[in-house]
Amino acid sequence: MKSLLLLSLPLALVEGAQKPINDGAWALPRGVNPSLTDKYRPNSKSQFTCLSSGTKIPYSLVNDDFCDCPDGSDEPGTAACSHLNHSVNPLPGFFCANKGHVPAYIPFSRINDGICDYDVCCDGSDEWMGVGGVKCTDKCEIIGKEARKAAAEAKALYESGVRSFRNLIAKAALLKKEAEDKTIALKGEIVRAEALVEERKKTLKEAEVEEKSRLAASGGDAGPAGSKHQQLLKFAQDRLQEYKENLRTLQAQKETLEYQLESAEKILSTFKDEYNPNFNDEGVKRAVKSWEDYLSMKPVKDENEADFKADVETLMHEEVNWDDWQPEPDPIVEDMYAIESLLPPFLRSWAHSQLNGLRDTLVENGLLAPRKPPSSSSSGSSNTPALSPHLQKLTDDLANAEQALNTKRSDLTNLETDVSKDYGPQGVFRSIKDGCVEAESGEYTYSFCHMARATQKNRDGSSTHLGDWTGFEKRFDEEIEKDVLVVKYERGMRCWNGPERSAYVYLRCSAEEKLLTVAETEKCVYKYVATSPAACGEADAAAGELPSQEEGWPGSS
Repeated sequence: MKSLLLLSLPLALVEGAQKPINDGAWALPRGVNPSLTDKYRPNSKSQFTCLSSGTKIPYSLVNDDFCDCPDGSDEPGTAACSHLNHSVNPLPGFFCANKGHVPAYIPFSRINDGICDYDVCCDGSDEWMGVGGVKCTDKCEIIGKEARKAAAEAKALYESGVRSFRNLIAKAALLKKEAEDKTIALKGEIVRAEALVEERKKTLKEAEVEEKSRLAASGGDAGPAGSKHQQLLKFAQDRLQEYKENLRTLQAQKETLEYQLESAEKILSTFKDEYNPNFNDEGVKRAVKSWEDYLSMKPVKDENEADFKADVETLMHEEVNWDDWQPEPDPIVEDMYAIESLLPPFLRSWAHSQLNGLRDTLVENGLLAPRKPPSSSSSGSSNTPALSPHLQKLTDDLANAEQALNTKRSDLTNLETDVSKDYGPQGVFRSIKDGCVEAESGEYTYSFCHMARATQKNRDGSSTHLGDWTGFEKRFDEEIEKDVLVVKYERGMRCWNGPERSAYVYLRCSAEEKLLTVAETEKCVYKYVATSPAACGEADAAAGELPSQEEGWPGSS
């Protein structure tokens, strides 16, 4: 169709074709990059050589709106060969010189289509025929000025981003050092807290022993059994069992050490017997001499070892008949209250109050156990006697110390996890952790927080969880045609009849934390494009090799 249109405009075709050679004068065909001048210069027979095939055609056929070369290289300034793909046509497109701006190529199919493609050809050279009366004036000076201004601003942000990156790195290193120092300090605090817990355990145990002894001597209410020696006997029974268990542990440890010692002695004995004394190895000789000295001082095995082991076994299996040690009841305190029955009625109330006061004083000073709380089958209360105020305080102190120790251990675990966590290139995201960025896109407001989560907010105030931070990786960004740092947010709210939502933030270097665009590239998979100084690691590494304004600046779009 376009060929028929061109046939109706012979004058335009002549202007678009190669100008004739007069007295050696020659002009580069329309749409050709000046770097290809030598390839488009006619030979002595006024012929053009097709770029790929080597076929020669009359030079007058260049830009005549007809594909004469198999590769289409004879039509650099028309759309006649736009049907050929890039694998056949060696030319990238129609060349726009764009003086005052940046040269560029436009696809052959967009030549003389009646549209001013100022985004590529700001000089309007792609519409040289004026199809449909369209006149594309040259706007390269204005567009170039604006582009250079935008590039300069982008360059400033880019370089500022590099400086910000260095500051973030320094801050991240300081934060990590602080976390490491806290870890070291917390380990010391844990050691002291463990010692305090052991000390309070020991104090509580000693107080329990002392109180049980007092109770046995005082004849007070000793608990559910009610006998004045019951708790003392129970204490002795528990301690004996404890000693037996400790003895079993020591016996096992002793046997282990004996086995290890015997193994070590066998190794050293073999070493002494098999080493070559003719070798002048002073270290070996000293070792052998030390072994011989050890043998000379080694004590003779105790002949009573077997008897000792037998005694230990007997002790560990010996059972005590504790019933034989039960004393006769001696209810002293109960007898004190029984005095009330011998008093006249008008003195009983006074005597009862005095005895209660005396009992409370003994309980407060740890000399008598408190009364058992009244049992009730309906309430299901325990028969365990209440603790005295002194024991209760020691028990509370121990519980507080144990709680403080557990808190410190938890804090240490969190710190160690934080120190070893991946905070991105050179740990830079440690400096901006939990910092958030958001922007409106369509009917939603999208946001993401560093090292946290990504969210989609609706206009009604509700929000959708797009994913939690899961790590970093490198991905190719097609828009700027380079690998960029990508922050991953995954395992978000599941889509209806679909996968879990996820978001991937493609970061570009800039001094600003800014969310540029959001697109749903797949079902429930979102691509964020954002800028951040945290993405300036490669630019910092390439200091002094920053791109020129003509090459453009990442993130300037």
